Amino acid sequence: MRRNKLIDNSDSRLSRSIRDLNIWSSFLVALLIFGFMHMAYDLAYGQENGVPVEFSAAEIRIETNSSDGDAGLQIFFDGEPWQRVRVTGPDGRQVYAVSNRNILRGLGSTELFMESNEPNFEEVSLPEILAFIPEGEYNFNGITIEAANMEGSAILTHDLPCGPELTFPEEEQIIDPEIPLVIAWDPVTNKLNNETGECGEETNIQIIGYQVIVDNEDSEIQQRFDIKLPADATTVSVPTEFIVPNTAYKFEVLAIEASGNQTISESNFMTSN
Repeated sequence: MRRNKLIDNSDSRLSRSIRDLNIWSSFLVALLIFGFMHMAYDLAYGQENGVPVEFSAAEIRIETNSSDGDAGLQIFFDGEPWQRVRVTGPDGRQVYAVSNRNILRGLGSTELFMESNEPNFEEVSLPEILAFIPEGEYNFNGITIEAANMEGSAILTHDLPCGPELTFPEEEQIIDPEIPLVIAWDPVTNKLNNETGECGEETNIQIIGYQVIVDNEDSEIQQRFDIKLPADATTVSVPTEFIVPNTAYKFEVLAIEASGNQTISESNFMTSN
């Protein structure tokens, strides 16, 4: 009986050893498969894979707020369903990258808008911000869900328009909601001084349009009037349905430069009962 028990114990230890070996073997195989898949993905990303697919949109710009004294970078791209996209600057350094994971890796994404932090000029000066994002061509590279390469490019400049000079309504002005509201501003003709962040004397800038955004600050759900206008516009009428009594409003007017860079001037008003 003692001998049989020893044999049984030996068989039990052998079974556990085989089971442990199988578990480790399965783990190592899975690890190797993952490693090969990752390597193959990186190779597919970095090499030619037929004719590259062009992004339908690839944009990069600087948005400056002349009222708050801050600036940041904005990136937008759109195209065929993609797994991964990266943006590199004129110096070859990666500026931004995004990858789909899990379900979205197979389903893919199509468009994405990214806005960086916008530090105040007192914390990070405009020259320091511009040093992070040099002028030049920025390349957009990606891979579709079918493993085709994607490419696009956009030019970033440091031509920053001055913020529009708002003429009506004045800040914190009380507006009669029964009277049609017309927001007005002076045309932008000058560039920002890239050293100080203030409006400068240079006029070699091309404004291609304006954008006006009005927000109802008291509404529980977002109520926004948003319109883009041509370069010769200096006024816009706000729909009467949007303006209600005894309400706080915030509004912005953006000057948009030919490069895509834009500068905001913002203010606010109240409506009477």
